[in-house]
Amino acid sequence: MIPFKALPAIFLLLAITSFLSCNNDEKEKNTVPTNNLLGIWQRSDVSEMYDFKLYFNTENEGYITEYIANPDSTAISNLRPFTWHTSENTLTLDYDDGENDTTPFSINADGQLFVPGLSGLQFNKL
Repeated sequence: MIPFKALPAIFLLLAITSFLSCNNDEKEKNTVPTNNLLGIWQRSDVSEMYDFKLYFNTENEGYITEYIANPDSTAISNLRPFTWHTSENTLTLDYDDGENDTTPFSINADGQLFVPGLSGLQFNKL
């Protein structure tokens, strides 16, 4: 039988162990691994008139492409290189022109990337 004086110490040990275990689980659930970003992501509203893609390459390099078709059969397209890094669920894009974007990001259960600082729509991995 456990002496009455040892019960508070045992309870405290169990409480600390449970607290630390739950904290680690929550942190892991809320973090998207960097490898999950690698590849090409196309915005979900792609059409013949509009296309927006994010390219996340190895070595933390990438670029954004955007294509906009005009009714007069002309089109505008651009390519914007960046270096990228993540910290937990925050994505930072550092562009070659010195500007940057820092935004939260997540990948939902359907595998779609959501980057609210870049777009209000989800991106599908190609």
